[in-house]
Amino acid sequence: MPIRDDVRSVAWWVLVGAAAGAIAGFLVGGIGGRLAMLLLRLTSPEIVLGVTSDDGFVIGSVTAQTFQLMFGMTVLGAINGVVYATLRTAIPRRLRLLLWAGFAALFGGSILVHEDGVDFTLLEPALLAILLFVALPGLAAALVVLLVERWSRATPWASRRLTLVLVVASACSTFALVFAVAAGAAALTVRRLPALRRLLQAGRIVVPVGLAVLSAGACVDLLQESARILD
Repeated sequence: MPIRDDVRSVAWWVLVGAAAGAIAGFLVGGIGGRLAMLLLRLTSPEIVLGVTSDDGFVIGSVTAQTFQLMFGMTVLGAINGVVYATLRTAIPRRLRLLLWAGFAALFGGSILVHEDGVDFTLLEPALLAILLFVALPGLAAALVVLLVERWSRATPWASRRLTLVLVVASACSTFALVFAVAAGAAALTVRRLPALRRLLQAGRIVVPVGLAVLSAGACVDLLQESARILD
């Protein structure tokens, strides 16, 4: 395949991944995260009002930190989307949604859920807080899979409307575009060098098994941390 065609193909997939991730990060991580905190504020004692959460925003108030959080979720989501778009062909089609969403929920939950700080000591009920912060990264990853798989059925660069949507959504991820370009360059290098193409075959085993192993380890950490919080 001519290098020009490879560049167009890789650029399209990177754009799809960044756009899907940016949208999922903004909607689920940003807006969904704020709605989750609103729910927890309503179910928690009034003492939490005005307290700065572990994410750096004031509970019960909309401040500049709120918009910074939504921006950060958009960037992180775009990175997640690019990684998924890069690895998706190494994951069996029927397992993509389950593995990617499950990995994000467990791994993300194991990072977010901790017994120190405010989110899981003052907010009540603690079980609801745990479930919400496990569900949010899982839902964001699930939306990434659904969007990428949906857009994968479109002919690359054929629809001006879709291309415009992807470009605008990707542009909103700003700093994540640096990661996207690096991932695209790596993918292009693997495609163009025959010696590296074997990595694609090995990836069909390594990627799904790796996701399953990492998810299992994260699940153990999450259960242990949750047990300490609920004790």
